[in-house]
Amino acid sequence: MKFVTRLTLLISFTMLLGATLDVSAEQIPLKAWIHDPVIDSVNVSPDAKHLIGLTLTDVNSAPQVTIWDASNLAADPVFWSPKDVKPLLVQWVNDETFLVYGRQKYDYRYAGRNTKWFRDKIYFVTFSAKKQKITKSREILASKEKVGVQIENLLPLKKDKVLIQVTNLEFASDLYEVDLRENTEKRVYRGSPRNSAITNAWGEVVLKTNIETGEPGTRIDFSYKHPETGEWEVHHSLMAKGGKGLQPVAFDPDGVQVYVVDNTTSDKSVIRKYDLISRKLSEPVFADEGVEATGVLVGGRVDNFGKILGYVMTGAKTTRVFTDEREKALHDLIYSALPKDQVHRISSMSTDGSLIVVRSSGPTEPGAYYLFKNRQEVLPLGREFPYLEPKKLSRMEYVEYKARDGLVIPGYLTKPSAGKPPYPAVVMPHGGPWARDFYGWDLWAQFLANRGYAVLQPQYRGSEGWGTKLWRAGDNEWGQKMQDDKDDGAQWLVEQGIAAKDRIAIYGYSYGGYAAMAAVVRPNSPYQCAIAGAGLSELRTFEKITFDSRFGREFQSATIDGLSPLDHVEDASIPIYIFHGDRDQRVPVDQSRKFYKALEKAGKTVEYNEIPDLWHSLPWWPTHHINVLGNLEEYLAERCGPGGL
Repeated sequence: MKFVTRLTLLISFTMLLGATLDVSAEQIPLKAWIHDPVIDSVNVSPDAKHLIGLTLTDVNSAPQVTIWDASNLAADPVFWSPKDVKPLLVQWVNDETFLVYGRQKYDYRYAGRNTKWFRDKIYFVTFSAKKQKITKSREILASKEKVGVQIENLLPLKKDKVLIQVTNLEFASDLYEVDLRENTEKRVYRGSPRNSAITNAWGEVVLKTNIETGEPGTRIDFSYKHPETGEWEVHHSLMAKGGKGLQPVAFDPDGVQVYVVDNTTSDKSVIRKYDLISRKLSEPVFADEGVEATGVLVGGRVDNFGKILGYVMTGAKTTRVFTDEREKALHDLIYSALPKDQVHRISSMSTDGSLIVVRSSGPTEPGAYYLFKNRQEVLPLGREFPYLEPKKLSRMEYVEYKARDGLVIPGYLTKPSAGKPPYPAVVMPHGGPWARDFYGWDLWAQFLANRGYAVLQPQYRGSEGWGTKLWRAGDNEWGQKMQDDKDDGAQWLVEQGIAAKDRIAIYGYSYGGYAAMAAVVRPNSPYQCAIAGAGLSELRTFEKITFDSRFGREFQSATIDGLSPLDHVEDASIPIYIFHGDRDQRVPVDQSRKFYKALEKAGKTVEYNEIPDLWHSLPWWPTHHINVLGNLEEYLAERCGPGGL
């Protein structure tokens, strides 16, 4: 695979992209950005005899499940595909069985109306090493009425069983234990819209969440099974108002201690231990004054199963701190052998540790796979996007600037690798708004930088992952102080000499689409144009969505107030390009339709593109990417402001 198989994939893919693809040019052709990964989801069987993954041999077809002989990677692989389903993930369950997780379009009728949606499916497939062929496949939980299905736990210590989570038509989550040998499906937990279950590494339901109202306020109660009596007891809560509380993230193998993220005592969250018998909370076991402590690393392989390996902290970069010396030594070995300024994650490891599959990614690397043999030899298995050459892509920098009221706003800056400043620039706020951007691969930022634009991704007030102060500063400031942060970012680009004052645009998706809509109607816009993807044009709609949930009424609905762009179309002062998918159920497509029609009626400069079969979140299909990126490139270059940006 290092040479022959990988080369075969790349040769065939060159033909599919077309002979005119000029890979020597600095501007990478659009075709190289929009396809599915050429190789993806690679992992090794427990017995180290086979590799499995998803490969792409035709840009107009779905990826194929591909199985290689690990002892002879140059040999012809075995292919398999589920019917009418696009596979998104493949994973060995035991030495001869793997699962395939896929998605297909699906329309259903709910609450009296037809809904355009999609549904996920999971298949279990048996592979005969002796015959080198697929001998059996079946879709699991096929008879259950559901809107979603996902893998809860592969139960690596139980070779013939897996735990699957099913979201039913009432949007409640049930858990099923599937026995591959007996071909049975047993429900082990029945959820409801108000409660759900959380399992430990062994797949045991050890924690239940329940939404409650009344004193001391709406909250999520966390109940645990007492280690000695087996009785379920409420131990702590996450309050809806203010979002303060303890949130469990891992369970100690002793069954008594729970690791929780605590945001109640400082701006940045810390990790503590909570004792289920004494009900006492420890001093922080992991904290850093400048970053958020966000998670606990728990072993999932046979050699470290259930063991606490370290902690995760998130600031400008996401960092893993290992407390387990054996795991630290393994990761140090991997990092010493692979490219710098990338994140390397173990995708899988054989039971004996002789084969390790590692996925690597970074700001200039969308994804690459490597095989470590006996921890001495490293074989490159392939890159997900072979024509996105890292040397032609751009560095991502962490930056900070001050908003007009003095609040420090973090951000990420990606400048073109060619040309000189001042550049044309794009301010690109993330979705959410209770979310954040991360240091690493970003398709849109890299695409725009490759087209000559400097891209600023502001972590405006309301963003999560930067501390409580920045997060809660966005409450009820939609289109107001939250919007000031983006505009002040545009001004910072000019002051730093990075961007020209009359060559800045704003582009966002989801909440970012809302921000682009708001930018159009606010006075003194610093932008030449706006591009709004799947944006929310009237806040009262989002308030209704979150109001449907008891918890959401106090947790987020109460924080949504400010500017509704739809109410101010007469004030629109810059052109806008709007796009939205007709299968979007997160932000209804009607939000963009209404804003477009109102702007058009008011005589404003507006364009609208409704994309068939596009849903809200990734992964998207190539047809979606080429529509979004192609129109984005053309609009910025030709119609953003007078004569293009």
